[in-house]
Amino acid sequence: MSQLPNSIRKPERAARYLSKWIFRAAAGATVLLAFALMARSRQASGKAPLLRFAHGGNAAEVPMELASDAVFVPAQLNQGRASGWLLDTGSRRTAADTALIADSGGNATAGPSLIALPGLSISAADLESQSFQALGPWFGQRVNGVIGDDVLAHLVVELDYSRSSIELYAPEAFRPLGKPEKLPIQWIDGLPAIRAKLRLGGRTMEGNFAINTGASNGVAVSPAFLAAYREFPFAGKTLPGTAVDSSGDRKVLLARAEWLRFGSVNVREPIVSIENGKEQAGSAGKNATKKRKVKDSLDGWIGGQILRKFSVVLDFPQSRLLLEPNRDFIFPIEADASGATLIAAGDDLSQFVVRRILPGSPADQAGLTPGDEITWVGSDPASSLSLDQMRDLLRKPGDSPILVVQRLGRTIRIQLHLRSLL
Repeated sequence: MSQLPNSIRKPERAARYLSKWIFRAAAGATVLLAFALMARSRQASGKAPLLRFAHGGNAAEVPMELASDAVFVPAQLNQGRASGWLLDTGSRRTAADTALIADSGGNATAGPSLIALPGLSISAADLESQSFQALGPWFGQRVNGVIGDDVLAHLVVELDYSRSSIELYAPEAFRPLGKPEKLPIQWIDGLPAIRAKLRLGGRTMEGNFAINTGASNGVAVSPAFLAAYREFPFAGKTLPGTAVDSSGDRKVLLARAEWLRFGSVNVREPIVSIENGKEQAGSAGKNATKKRKVKDSLDGWIGGQILRKFSVVLDFPQSRLLLEPNRDFIFPIEADASGATLIAAGDDLSQFVVRRILPGSPADQAGLTPGDEITWVGSDPASSLSLDQMRDLLRKPGDSPILVVQRLGRTIRIQLHLRSLL
C-alpha cells in the first residue's frame, strides 16, 4: 500500500486525506470520463473532452501557482515541455497558445490533442488556438493555454489557495468535509455564476456574478448593472486601472466598496472594477431594474483577489460552489499606493517597466515616467523579484521605497512616498 504523503501532518487534514485516499483505492480500474453536454448549455458547442486519471485512480493533486491572483497549473501539450496554463472558469472553452501548438508539431484542427496535467490527461478533439502573447506582461508569466469550463464541468475542483494546491476529482469520488458555505451555481451565457450582494457608494445591489479563477481583479461590475441602480456613471471616488483575464486587458475604473456578500460570507472593502461602456449602460434603459429581477443576465464577475481568501470547491456537476475562509480572509485587500502601473518585459519577462503614471500620485511627484525600467528596489535587484512582489512593495502606505531606474541610457535614483489612493 502507498503511504500518506509527509506533507499531511495536521490530524484534520490527515483524516480528510485518508478518507479520500481509501475511496480512490476502492475505485480499482482507470476512470474514463466522457459526459454529454446538458440540455442547458454549460459551455460552447463541441465534442466533450475525454479525461483519464493516472494509475487507475479517480483523483489527482496538481500544484497551483498564482500570478496576479490568477490560477496557473503546469500542463503539457502533446508530450511537450510543461508550461503554465490558466485554470480559468471564466473561459467556456479550453485553448492553447498558437505558438505552443506550432512548437508541438500539431494544429488546432488535426486533433485530438493531448493535454497532460500531473495525474490527469485530457484528450481534446477540437482544441482551440488563440494567441495569449499579450497577456504575459500583465501576469508576469507566459500564458501557454487555458483549461476552460468544457473540461472543468466534468470534474470537482478543490482550490486550496493557502497551500498552493489543487485537487481534481471524478464527481463520484468527491466527499465534502467540514461545514463549508454551499452556494448554488446557475449557468448564464455558458459561465458559472452565483448571486451576490454588493454595497457600493452607500447603495446595496444584487446580481449574478460569474466565478472567474483566471482574472486578477476582485469584483467587476458592468455599467448596465450600475445603471439599473442609478449608479452609472459612478459618483464616488475612483482611480483608473486595468482588468486582466484570459480575454485580454482593458481599462477600468477602480472603486472601494463597503462589502461583498454571498450566502453568509461577508468580504469587507473589496476593490471593484467598473467596466467601461456608456453604450451598454444606456441600452439598459427604463427596464434595467426589471431585467435584473429576471435573474437571467451576468452583472459582473468575482476574481482571484476575492477567491484567494477561501478554500474553493468548484462542484460543477452538482452546480454548487463550496467556500471555507482561509488564513488570508481577515487581511484587508490592498490597493496600489504609488500610482505606477507596472508590467513585465523582456524575452523572459524578468524586466519591470512602468506602463502608466497616475497624475498627482506619489510616482508622478517623485518623477517616475512611463517607459522607466526598474532595476533595483532598495538593495535588491529587480531581477530577484516577481512582478507580484514588485507590485506588493508599492501597496504599503507610509513606506518610502527607493527605486533605481534606467531611462534612455541614464541611471536615476527615485524615492517614492507611498500613500493610500483608494
